[in-house]
Amino acid sequence: MKKALFTLLAGILAMPVCAQSYNLSGNVPEGATVVYLRNVSHPNTPDSIVVAAGQKTFCFKGEAKDLPFAHIFTNRKTIDSVPVFLSGDVRVDIDAKKACGTPENCLLTKTEAKMAANKDEVASIETEVEELQNSGVILSREVLQPYIERYEAAQSRNVEIVKQLADSNLNSPVPAYYIADLINDLDRADIIRWADAGAEFMKAANMKGIASMIDMWRRGTPGAKFTDIEENGLDGKPHKLSEYVGTGNYVLIDFWASWCGPCMRELPNVKAAYEKYHAKGFDIVGLSFDQDDKAWRGAIDRVGMPWHHMSDLKGWQTLAAETYGINAIPATLLVSPDGTIIANGLRGEALQAKLKEIFGE
Repeated sequence: MKKALFTLLAGILAMPVCAQSYNLSGNVPEGATVVYLRNVSHPNTPDSIVVAAGQKTFCFKGEAKDLPFAHIFTNRKTIDSVPVFLSGDVRVDIDAKKACGTPENCLLTKTEAKMAANKDEVASIETEVEELQNSGVILSREVLQPYIERYEAAQSRNVEIVKQLADSNLNSPVPAYYIADLINDLDRADIIRWADAGAEFMKAANMKGIASMIDMWRRGTPGAKFTDIEENGLDGKPHKLSEYVGTGNYVLIDFWASWCGPCMRELPNVKAAYEKYHAKGFDIVGLSFDQDDKAWRGAIDRVGMPWHHMSDLKGWQTLAAETYGINAIPATLLVSPDGTIIANGLRGEALQAKLKEIFGE
């Protein structure tokens, strides 16, 4: 009896604990000939159901395992896809862009409704810019600026919605769907805070890459001491960040590259800050994500950047990125005279305002 009981228990323990069955159904929209189920983690291999003549409903069944986020859409408009959480009995109304049946799907639908106007605004911007391009208009920075501002405003509104969603639903996996998509727009301090709080969504499979970056991001958070690295300078010799940082000046560590348009547009602002405050104890170290030595040096000469420069010419595989978890540039860290990071992400007017706060006019 004991042996049989042990065998039974062993069998139960050996069963996959991540099995996640789903039964997803809905009505076939008018004019649809195919209904697709596309997993967010495997977008290139969607499941599909060909709609037969007179068919009114569709149904997908399966095991989501640890990849529960997906989209339902038809051959008519993939842009009108409905996000779903693959677990339990899920009912989808593609025309109304709603999913229900489980708390996770209700929360997804509620969040999508809040973001709908912003997503429509982004789609409108894309259409307007495409029409401009097709009409032969040269898409200069001046022409694009109003569209850029509208896009950034819409994204900012969505970021705030996601932040509120995450703060209010620490025990739900749903925020992971949005965080993974807006990772470059969210404040890293918030992501670290959610991880420290043990938020359920930080354990989701599509967050694994983000979770592995958090320790690197901690190195760039205000209050942390800067982490030293060694790369070559313009003289071709190895130099340490500690030669310039933590030696008595306020130092801006600027992550940039000559091929990065936003970086090059920001550099005049960085240069103006250097010229205004260098004599008062402000310095800059540029950590380049370039791979081409000539391009790197050429940009420095062309713009006129008289501050310190370092690079290992490894592009996105640069030690600077690996150390500080930089996955988008331009990026900055402002370090105090004793080597403590006091701000990150300073650009444009925000950089000037912070330096004015420190040094005065």
